[in-house]
Amino acid sequence: MPRQRHQPTVDERSVKVEGSRNLVVARATGHTWIALVGREGELARDQAGGPETSFGVGPGAYMVRTDGKLKAAEARTIEIPELPGTEPDAASLRLTSDATDEHPVDGVAEVPADGESYATITVEKLDAHGEPLTRRRDNDEVFVRTTGGSLQDEHGKPIRSVKLSSGRATFRLVSEPVGRLVTVEALGQPPLAGVELRLEFV
Repeated sequence: MPRQRHQPTVDERSVKVEGSRNLVVARATGHTWIALVGREGELARDQAGGPETSFGVGPGAYMVRTDGKLKAAEARTIEIPELPGTEPDAASLRLTSDATDEHPVDGVAEVPADGESYATITVEKLDAHGEPLTRRRDNDEVFVRTTGGSLQDEHGKPIRSVKLSSGRATFRLVSEPVGRLVTVEALGQPPLAGVELRLEFV
């Protein structure tokens, strides 16, 4: 009578990692290895034999397997401390407008001084190299003010701040019925440096 091969038993549990979770922690007993399996197959294996092991992961669905008995398998968040002396990523703002510069020598665009005309101003978040940042987390609140005219949203409602969407937002500067040079300023929370833009009502 042929001998039957003994198939090693494998205990496994599924773990879903989402939100701010970035770690899968597994506890087991009577094992020689614990493995983390993803959609592409086995991603990592711990053969130290300790009672607990952890795997750094991104969002997704995973399976924890072991040749012993799984006691727990769960997603957790681990905070990565900043190293002493490190500073947050440098960032700045840029202001541009769709107003026309009739006298390019001075570099100041003009808006008719009739109390109704407006320039659409765009504020963008830039990295340390001056390149636009368009990540989902680039959603800072930016405070805006002007030395003349009024600041409004696209519906004509007065505003004091705008919320960036993927590093970008727009608003309006409505003119006064008198000619003057004005400065529009945008300010963000540190380390987001502020910026100014000059326009002229003519």
